Amino acid sequence: MIRLRKEEGYTLIELMIVIAIVGVLAFPEMEQVRTSAKLTGVQSNYRSVIATIYGLQSTEDVATKLTSLFGNSVSPKVEDMTNPMTHKMGVATAVDHTGEPAAVYVLDRTVTTIPSGVEQSEYKGAVVAIVQADNSVVVYGCDEAGKLMTGLQRTIQL
Repeated sequence: MIRLRKEEGYTLIELMIVIAIVGVLAFPEMEQVRTSAKLTGVQSNYRSVIATIYGLQSTEDVATKLTSLFGNSVSPKVEDMTNPMTHKMGVATAVDHTGEPAAVYVLDRTVTTIPSGVEQSEYKGAVVAIVQADNSVVVYGCDEAGKLMTGLQRTIQL
């Protein structure tokens, strides 16, 4: 007598449905990981800016040197800080970054739009260093919405 062997396992359709469900369930977690990575980058850039300011503290014109390292406007053309792995701090590039978000903004005291509790879209995920008239520098870290991050605010008197 010949017995037919029953095939066991899952069909391709069943496997594709399971993969689709896992993908849908993993999407919110992936977005949270991406946001967390951005905020970690802001914290790292914040520490780099603070260390740079303290390193320049003994020089005569901190504002000029800080601007030459990080740029001098909302869209700096001097420094590419969007990828700290491939671009060292203070190494000039010839790339025009107008319209692209930067990681660090150096502004002078005449700027009226500083980070606050209100969302500032131009500062999303960036570090903002403002050189004040009294020869101090105020450094802020902004989250992905452009709001101030808790614990990332410091005033350095030079």
